[in-house]
Amino acid sequence: MLFGCGPCEMDVVRAVREVTGLSLWQGRVLTRRAPVAVLEGLPQDMADEAVLVLRSAGAQAEARRELESERGTAQSP
Repeated sequence: MLFGCGPCEMDVVRAVREVTGLSLWQGRVLTRRAPVAVLEGLPQDMADEAVLVLRSAGAQAEARRELESERGTAQSP
């Protein structure tokens, strides 16, 4: 999860591009939609590495585990 870019937006956009393989433009669009999930379905070690890359660029990011029991369940109103 990317929560924000901090003061160095272009550094974070480049980091998003590095971890996702998106174009620079697509990375910028994704970054500006924060909070947003950058990658999903990664093993925990790969997710932790992606978070380190994002944080080193100045982003506020964290790896979250998706619980199997929460997948596909509807939220009650």
